[in-house]
Amino acid sequence: MPVNDFGAIGLGDFVGKPRRGAPVFTEKTFYLEEFYGKSLLFALIPPAGQRISDFDSLVLTLRELRRNQTRCVVIVSPSALPKLMRRLGRLAPKEPPPVFNPSDGLRSRPYPPDSAVAEIWARLRAGSIVVASMSRDDADDLTVFARELASRLRVFKLLMLDRRGGLIDKAGQRLSFVEERRIRLTMRNLRSRARRAIVRAAHDALEDGVGSVNLVAPGDVYEELFSFIGAGTLFTEMQYGFVRPVSIDDFEEVEALIVRGQTEGSLLPRTPDQIAKILPSCFGYRIGDEHLAGICSLLTEPYRRDRAGEITAMYTLTRFQGEGVAAVLVREILKEARARRLKYVFACTNEDRVAGFFSRLGFKRVNAREVSAAKWRGYDSSRIKSLSIFRAELD
Repeated sequence: MPVNDFGAIGLGDFVGKPRRGAPVFTEKTFYLEEFYGKSLLFALIPPAGQRISDFDSLVLTLRELRRNQTRCVVIVSPSALPKLMRRLGRLAPKEPPPVFNPSDGLRSRPYPPDSAVAEIWARLRAGSIVVASMSRDDADDLTVFARELASRLRVFKLLMLDRRGGLIDKAGQRLSFVEERRIRLTMRNLRSRARRAIVRAAHDALEDGVGSVNLVAPGDVYEELFSFIGAGTLFTEMQYGFVRPVSIDDFEEVEALIVRGQTEGSLLPRTPDQIAKILPSCFGYRIGDEHLAGICSLLTEPYRRDRAGEITAMYTLTRFQGEGVAAVLVREILKEARARRLKYVFACTNEDRVAGFFSRLGFKRVNAREVSAAKWRGYDSSRIKSLSIFRAELD
């Protein structure tokens, strides 16, 4: 679903393509807030870590997370360890990295044993970054140990750094988001045994209580963690994707997303007062403990006499487009509209893809006279001709 929104003129139209050269809204602060005080585990799956350039993005990421008081554990192969320590420079822990034998205690529980967890915690207390190594260079061993360790620690996020990056679908498009219930189906389409092992590890980690798992190339880990677009594949539990009305504590985040869209040029501009009017009836699609994946609002106050509502402020983050987020939001908006005993809801757009989206959801194309006249007060009449107007009956 393309990024769309409603503009300040008339309080609501979907608009078309973004302006070229528009400045990009900084979203890193959202994720730093989310990671504050949490624990993240990074696993470099061999051959990742054999080139010194494999660590460039990771080091930038660790530097940001250390300032943010996020606890980080990095697991690498023994051949990659000296390269990583040199690249970390002052970020490198002062004590020699612990070396774990992945087969030590594998057949007993808990695994990894208490001694391994205690050692990692002792080092985390001394500094926010822990680097550890395996006793041998083996991609399968490191994958399994990283998953087991992430599960034992119940880390907020496990990041599997593999040179092949995130998953690709049959059409050659990156799978930015995979729910747990779809993981086994996804595995069937993977020809590489090593890739299946990584995806299986992601599935098992989620079942064991790890918050989420990211599969990404080493050079893209910074973008994957700190951007709305992402660069890899995020695995999360099925029940983690849900829609609910935003709380007042969410208003700042929702407003920032709207401003981001306006800055991109994909949203028509609004004043702060106009944004404030749509926040109270805004719904958000949240991916577990991650930030909002999409937002949408039901504007009713201007159309109270007609018992009508306008779908407005619909915005889907780039990495979740095509995942059905927008459709789930609109369906929830329709439920809310019925609960408010509205006669109908409507939406306006000048983009063909958005028009097709509303048609697929059962909205009927209408003319301007078939929606509340309050919509067009102060509206530029020349723009009305370019709009596609859709209406859904609720009686």
